[in-house]
Amino acid sequence: MFKNILSFLLLLLIPVLVNGQDMDQKSNESMYKATYKSIVSALDKGQVDKLDEYIASDIVDHDVDPSMTTKTGLAAVKEMFNKYHKIFPDMKNTIHSIAISGNLLFAYVTFSGTTSEPYMGMPANKKMSMDSVDILRFEGDKVVEHWGFTSNTDIMKMMSQDKMMEKDMDDM
Repeated sequence: MFKNILSFLLLLLIPVLVNGQDMDQKSNESMYKATYKSIVSALDKGQVDKLDEYIASDIVDHDVDPSMTTKTGLAAVKEMFNKYHKIFPDMKNTIHSIAISGNLLFAYVTFSGTTSEPYMGMPANKKMSMDSVDILRFEGDKVVEHWGFTSNTDIMKMMSQDKMMEKDMDDM
């Protein structure tokens, strides 16, 4: 009899436990999406100091541009995006989609802006647009790792603006 009651109680607990895990995962997904949107908003506005709220100080960023910074962690991210915002003062990121798997966030984004100075072969006052994918790994409520992937086609279009690159590409 005791065995039957215990079995019945366990059967009742399974949906509660499974549902609780789903609610925790959905809560994390909402938090991850909100965090990513806040990061993008801060970057668009040039408010890199707000990144402290969302990104771990020792973040491992696999997409740091060594031509823009020699720093590491959050300091590198801040310096890089301060420079991007100086080059593209009207920068705008459009988030097309976000997906979550465990503690990873995947986002498809289009970055657009107008150069305020020559950059990557583009003259000043040149409008540009570039598609990319971000992958962020979270621990708790902070981003601890980032990978960024940019469309090579978009990069080649930007570089082809450079007269020197046009000459070199014509020689091929």
